Amino acid sequence: MNNNGENQNLNAESVLTPITGEQTSSSPAPQPAQQPQVVQPSVVASTPTVQPAQPAQVIQPSVQVPQNPVQVPAAAPTPVPVAPEPNPVPTVQAALVDDNKDSSYQASTSNLNSAEQPLNQDATASTSPDDMNDYDGDDEPVVIKKKSKIAPFLLLIILGLGSYLLFTTKDYHNKIETMKYNCTPVTSYKEEKELDLNSTLVQDLYTKVHTSIREDVAQPEWDDTMKLYLAYRQIPEYEKYDSNCNLFDPSKMEPYTCAESSTSKPKAFKASTLELEFKKLFGEDTLFEFQNIKLVNSCIGGYQYIADRGEYVEGTCNQQTATSFKVEKQLSKAVTYRNTIVLTENVKYRSNESMELPSFLKSGEYIYTFRLDVNYNYVLISKVYNDKYN
Repeated sequence: MNNNGENQNLNAESVLTPITGEQTSSSPAPQPAQQPQVVQPSVVASTPTVQPAQPAQVIQPSVQVPQNPVQVPAAAPTPVPVAPEPNPVPTVQAALVDDNKDSSYQASTSNLNSAEQPLNQDATASTSPDDMNDYDGDDEPVVIKKKSKIAPFLLLIILGLGSYLLFTTKDYHNKIETMKYNCTPVTSYKEEKELDLNSTLVQDLYTKVHTSIREDVAQPEWDDTMKLYLAYRQIPEYEKYDSNCNLFDPSKMEPYTCAESSTSKPKAFKASTLELEFKKLFGEDTLFEFQNIKLVNSCIGGYQYIADRGEYVEGTCNQQTATSFKVEKQLSKAVTYRNTIVLTENVKYRSNESMELPSFLKSGEYIYTFRLDVNYNYVLISKVYNDKYN
């Protein structure tokens, strides 16, 4: 019996001796990250302590041996396949003896640090120097820089569109004005062409502006009063009709009065007739106002505008209209270019023996400019005096 007990003790010692030798050995070197390590089961007298491992670590359970010195054959470990991970973490060996707890913990910690170093190196290597220079520490300034580059471009586009719209609008209005100025239903000449003075066109235009010596004396200035009188002269006699003196006010038109009897009646014409002739002579866009037709210095004209009747009614004047001054007027030249006709009139005033010529009667050249408008009318644009004899 004793021999058997001694043999059992020897057998137990022979079993425990290799395990004790492993415990006293130095800390194991870290295993490669690609091959997961499987911890072999060990038999110890006391309860073993197992350090925590990473989630990918697989630790085989250890088999405890009861305290009675009975040899228990160690169970063969069954390897468990572990799928490889992108960044495998080395497994941590379990401590076999309580006395080597601290050393095994330090070894596992060093293994973790060594495993993290390649990761940090890869992270550092993936960042190029150019990327480090472009990085500002915050993504928002980079976005602001991109917007700041786009904003001037958008501003230039807006300014360009605005300039284009302004240019096209202005160009459109200029074309409209040019069409109003140049539009003509007849062939126009770019160079001056002299017209026949006896042609019907030239004679018709000249009669519209030609005035007698009585009219020149009665109206010294070329103003709206004279223009209204010239438009009145264009009204044909058939547009005038017999009327009455209703609403005629002599105080607004001295020295004219309205006389009505069984034998004579004042003449009248529609106010719209005068407006039409005025626009035919001076143009569609010329400002027109309904006023009395009366020259300044003499009883010439003599039609009062009555708004309530919409008519011009003739007045009567008993003052003398004759004059002793004389004038010689002659159409000397008529030329055309494009849509314009220019008439040149030579004028020579003569005084009588007892009276000098007034200062407003000036001898010289008078130039009348007509232009064809879109209504097929040659309208009077201007009358210009040229001092020929001084």
